[in-house]
Amino acid sequence: MHKVVIRMTIQIKVWDRPVLKEPILICGLPGSGYVAKIALDFLVSELKSIPLATIYSYSFPPQVLIRPDGSAELSKHEISYVRGQNGDLLLYTGDAQPINPQAEYELSNKVLDFAAEFGVKRVFTLAAYITGQFVKSPRVFGTATNQDLLRLLVQNGALVMSEGTITGMNGLIIGLAALKGMEGACLLGETSGYVMDPKASHAVLSLLKKVIKLDIDLTPLEERAKQGEVLRSILESMKKATETQSEKDLGYIS
Repeated sequence: MHKVVIRMTIQIKVWDRPVLKEPILICGLPGSGYVAKIALDFLVSELKSIPLATIYSYSFPPQVLIRPDGSAELSKHEISYVRGQNGDLLLYTGDAQPINPQAEYELSNKVLDFAAEFGVKRVFTLAAYITGQFVKSPRVFGTATNQDLLRLLVQNGALVMSEGTITGMNGLIIGLAALKGMEGACLLGETSGYVMDPKASHAVLSLLKKVIKLDIDLTPLEERAKQGEVLRSILESMKKATETQSEKDLGYIS
């Protein structure tokens, strides 16, 4: 019997080494409402991005994912690229975020260093702005590592995020990008945080496409957002009914 020894911290399998024109890195990893993940998956699919690298790490959740065809595979992150008229894009997303803070730092550093090899100087991350409330028209908040980039976000409709924190890699990446001499910005879609929220993803991408002058039709995502509205309405009705019943149960207090 052969003994198999696995020593894997972060493993990057590179599939291609294209020469890219002024590439921008866009990141969106799973988080509240899956706002960022839905947005990046849509970009990857709609723009027909080309696989660039696959990332494996022992810091991902200890599980395999079952795909629609019945196959099982390890959790992974993927970077792909798109050639565009106004510059090229690197798209970064994955199945899950690392399970501990140290690993988040290590992986964020690795991804940024890898992106720098292709000439990336500007990084956008997408994230969720959690309010705990269902809204019909999600707002988009923005923050950036310099004021010029922040002004660009505001000029295109973002509200300034003036307090709080952005946890996980969707926030960490732009902070580390600044230390590496890159510009970083994060766009956060307003969401309840209770359910998957394609409407918030649509709001974020609507603003991002203006900021980076991206030619993409968001209609398919808008249709998905409308379907999500049905679930949102049901949950909101259930929440109101529960609150009403709780008030009745209290009775009179004197």
